[in-house]
Amino acid sequence: MTLYPYTLLLHIVGVIGLFIAISLELIITSRLQAAKVTTQVHEWLTLGRVIDLILPVSAVLILVSGLVLTFSVWGLNHAWIDLSLGLLILLGILSPVINGPRMKAIHVAAKAAPEGEISASLRKVIADPVLRAYVPVPGLVALGAIVLMVLKLDWLGSGIVMALVLIASLIFAFSLKR
Repeated sequence: MTLYPYTLLLHIVGVIGLFIAISLELIITSRLQAAKVTTQVHEWLTLGRVIDLILPVSAVLILVSGLVLTFSVWGLNHAWIDLSLGLLILLGILSPVINGPRMKAIHVAAKAAPEGEISASLRKVIADPVLRAYVPVPGLVALGAIVLMVLKLDWLGSGIVMALVLIASLIFAFSLKR
């Protein structure tokens, strides 16, 4: 009996969890932008706890099952494996560095804000242009990794996919900044 289908299933479940967390992050940041009163801000921020549960579990599932699949089936030195692993690590570093302090600032400002209409200081941290520009990037990067894993491209093809992901991320970032 081979463990391949079970390991692949765990890998796919981890990817689904990653996309759920990324989607929740997009929803939370967009709803924070639309919030009119601090109660709405507090309500949307509570969804962040779901991300805090789903994201680490998903990352571990993706990493462990991906490494098992790599060493038992594929081996190293495949562009799509190397780049997908690199993208997972990059997201694991960038998201806490870019989003972490900004979401914490929103939490702090929301706690300090009086009930009722959103204060100017809270509105300012919610409207952080870096946060707004970065939030769609993990989804695009994860989608790029999915393309790599499905198509199993060589270095040139994988590089083209990553270039397209980078271009799409920049277009999103600059369009949202306006």
